[in-house]
Amino acid sequence: MTPKQTVESIYDAFGRGDIPYIVGLVAPNAVWRQSKWLPWGGDYKGPEGAGEFFKKLDAAAATTGFTPRESIEVGNEVFSFGSYSGTIKSTGKSASMEWMFRWRVEGGKVTLYDAYVDSAAVTAAMH
Repeated sequence: MTPKQTVESIYDAFGRGDIPYIVGLVAPNAVWRQSKWLPWGGDYKGPEGAGEFFKKLDAAAATTGFTPRESIEVGNEVFSFGSYSGTIKSTGKSASMEWMFRWRVEGGKVTLYDAYVDSAAVTAAMH
């Protein structure tokens, strides 16, 4: 698979709730990073870290929409743009955000996931 195909397979897996598939594609020394402003955000490492990220996401929010719109492959990196919507479990409030993800795929494994998200609406829904 090309890096772009790997990333698209991750998006498909997220859509069907197949987190073990995603974690299985994460390299042992991978960096997994998302905004620390979000309850599931932070800096994680390797498959265990990616698994922790998804556990925190599931504990904090019920995903109601995940729409990748475009993915651009540049060498072994993929830059994707899309939107996410969910309901914050602690408040019952809904929110949406735009995102840009930077992925690095080497040898069929994710070695970097770096997320840039417009977290203002999600942060507001937490209160």
